Amino acid sequence: MNIIAVAVADYIGFILLVAMLISSHIRRSAHGVQFKIFTIIATMSAAACVVDFFMFYCDGKVGTIYYLINLVGNTFCFIANPVFAVGWCLYTEAKLYNSDARVKKRFKPLALPGAVLVAIALINMFVPLIFYIDDTNVYHRLPLSYMFYVVLFGYMVYSIVVVKQYEERYDKLRFFPLLLMMGPIVLGCTLQIIFYGVSLIWVSLSVGITAIYMAMQNEFSYVDTLTGLYNRAYMDYVMDLYTKENKHKLGGIMIDVDYFKQINDTYGHSVGDEALIDVTRIILFSKPDKALAIRFAGDEFILVVKDCNDASMQKIISDIRDELAQFNETEGRQYKLSLSMGYALFDSEKDNSDSFFKHMDDNMYEEKMKKHAAR
Repeated sequence: MNIIAVAVADYIGFILLVAMLISSHIRRSAHGVQFKIFTIIATMSAAACVVDFFMFYCDGKVGTIYYLINLVGNTFCFIANPVFAVGWCLYTEAKLYNSDARVKKRFKPLALPGAVLVAIALINMFVPLIFYIDDTNVYHRLPLSYMFYVVLFGYMVYSIVVVKQYEERYDKLRFFPLLLMMGPIVLGCTLQIIFYGVSLIWVSLSVGITAIYMAMQNEFSYVDTLTGLYNRAYMDYVMDLYTKENKHKLGGIMIDVDYFKQINDTYGHSVGDEALIDVTRIILFSKPDKALAIRFAGDEFILVVKDCNDASMQKIISDIRDELAQFNETEGRQYKLSLSMGYALFDSEKDNSDSFFKHMDDNMYEEKMKKHAAR
């Protein structure tokens, strides 16, 4: 492959990743295993873009330094391949389920095939198994090297299965463009296998990682930073989508925290924030898997539920009350939480989003007034 073409491809990949890492610094500084994994795979891919260029530059140039750069550089790239694949699968688990415990549980079985490949790459420095450098310092690929691509594709298939299982249980993912991520990688790997000497895998990885980062940015704009729930902007988007599809019987529950001002005034705003996080937990623990939880405004939350009726909506409210009672009995907070709730079913012939929310709000307000009157 022409060295200029290699330089351009690796330069594009490197610049994409460096720009992404710089612009995402604040987001990635947040605690969370998914951000750590994302940083590792992006940083390693950026380093591989640099190493890849020097490998091609040194290939065929005689001399000990050129030989060592060629040998160590190719070894690094073969190691980076399974490390990226394992990291991508762990990132998928962390992103979808937001559970450090789940990632730790998956780490050993996921890392085992990758660890074997890393060991093979290191042994190859002394005993040629996947590639060798001849006397004229020219790189030659050996048949066993194709196993790295096979394992990489296996990891990609695993991540697809994880996403599909998640969507079957919860709902379609809107901020995780798996095909946009994997498409360039699969195409780049395929071309690199077919055309010997072509260098496309690292720029392909860079494009895929950048696509995921762009999706992350979209998600951040739709997520409430305190509770982690979707915000009102996302709810407006979803309602517009659902009402246009007109495929589902929609229901909504408006949830308001009673006496929230009193909690803020008595214990301070930091405790008030803690109370909102507790309400989020109660809602998430009690809602159906495919119900969408929204922080609507301040101390108001909304559940949007598909394929529902009066009985199912009443059941959800009952489950929330049970979870609330258990929370107040067991958590030992300095405050007791109380929630007022009202639900409505969306009538596609009569309602729009505004009237739908108003029906929920009116029903919730009616319950709240009864509580205040009885106090």
